[in-house]
Amino acid sequence: MTNQASNYRERKPCLPGPARVFRSCGRSAVLLLGISGLCYGSAFSVSELGARASGMGTAFIATADDGSALYYNPAGIAFQPGIHMQMDSTVIVGLFRFTPSSTPVGQVVPADGYSQAIKPHFIPIASAYATAQISKRITLGMGIFTPFGLSANSTNFHDSDPNLTKFVGRFAGTRVRLETFWFQPTIGYKITDNLAIAVGPAFVHTHIELEQSILNPLGVDDGLKFGRTAAPTVFPGVPVNQAASIISRLLPEGRSRIAGTANAPGAAAGLLWKNDKAKMSFGLMYRSSVVSHLSGRASFAFGDQPYPLQQYVGPNFLPNAFPNQAITGTFVTPATYGVGVATTRFFKTRISTDVRLQDYSKFKDVPLNFSINEDTPGLKNIALPATKLLHFDFRESWNIAVGAERALNDKTTVRLGYLFDGSPVVEKSVGPLFPDSTRHSFTFGATRKVGENEFTFFGEAMKFTDRQTNVAANNYQWTNGDYHNFAYVAGLALRLDVGGFLGKKH
Repeated sequence: MTNQASNYRERKPCLPGPARVFRSCGRSAVLLLGISGLCYGSAFSVSELGARASGMGTAFIATADDGSALYYNPAGIAFQPGIHMQMDSTVIVGLFRFTPSSTPVGQVVPADGYSQAIKPHFIPIASAYATAQISKRITLGMGIFTPFGLSANSTNFHDSDPNLTKFVGRFAGTRVRLETFWFQPTIGYKITDNLAIAVGPAFVHTHIELEQSILNPLGVDDGLKFGRTAAPTVFPGVPVNQAASIISRLLPEGRSRIAGTANAPGAAAGLLWKNDKAKMSFGLMYRSSVVSHLSGRASFAFGDQPYPLQQYVGPNFLPNAFPNQAITGTFVTPATYGVGVATTRFFKTRISTDVRLQDYSKFKDVPLNFSINEDTPGLKNIALPATKLLHFDFRESWNIAVGAERALNDKTTVRLGYLFDGSPVVEKSVGPLFPDSTRHSFTFGATRKVGENEFTFFGEAMKFTDRQTNVAANNYQWTNGDYHNFAYVAGLALRLDVGGFLGKKH
């Protein structure tokens, strides 16, 4: 695998108070996460994990007064009396277009460029939260959410289609799916009436799938590299580079698929200071980087049609050179640091601002380790290295969010927000896996109280800045060109007041 930059009913007993809430929340989360999917954020970050926060442009670090505080600032749960359960669901519709600046001779490009569709077109992202105050100082919480995820599909063709009608950048990737689920129990502690801290160890489950075409006959590596491997067998005595050039043009196009999962630890922490007299609040949050050690399978296919080289090497040569096998790898998600300030001093409106740094500079390479490789004793003509590095070299990403909310009456609150999300994807890594650019999001939302419970919705228009790439190393993968992307996001949340202090009803 190469990348665009470098190559390749049962009845249960009734439970009291907090235990009842956490079990109910867990069941709901399992159902919700079973249908979850991913979208584009800053590279593969997901920001919209709470309907109230999202309606404020995600500026929520210094507010953090519902269940999604477990994501935005865990210390916020310490200021939430009673027992609450919350479920959020967000839906994304992504519109992604790529028009290449150059193509192979004769390539057929759609009039409006290639679609890199999110499939299905409506992608739901779900999260679930529960909080329970157990004393005047201590509150417990449980959050289940997806802070990182990605879904894209450029496979607008069948393998049997003529090459000149297929997606031109398929050798840099055709399909990607990433899911990172955080299961985060949290304890919040009120140091004083105005100051609280929280910490939450997390269990993080990651699932990744990558697909792409292989054996690019015009690439500077790929097909030529395999040609050099096969040269002594196919054309003995012929200079290796000369033989490789011939072999690369006689090969069929192949497809690779790599899928892996990992479980790893993570952690989150927060601090929140609130001063009701000054009508100000200040918050800090931290979410750790997670190093996921993946294990999974790599598979390769070359179609069922004869190809020119087959008469010289036989039908088993390519499957033997690219054996399906177990693989391992490493995938690193960035640490997140955030600071937020909010005030209610003006116009009877809460105004909040967040600044967040995501340390994507840790996302340099993704190593893939093949268990059957060119160095395996007793085997020959294996075309896979012991370790393949996918080079990305991402940079740090800065996010700036501004939001406002105002209560129209004791039942209804409305919100507006803006989010600037700087892309960490450097130019050489822009392609079918990461057709990313800096984005500007405009949001709105509202909450309606029904009794002690709340129903919240939000909407978002997300405009990615148009991006044009021109990187010499990507010329023969045809990922240079114009990227024009837009997304619509909407979400709903239900927050339930389950009980009061120590499980006693208000």
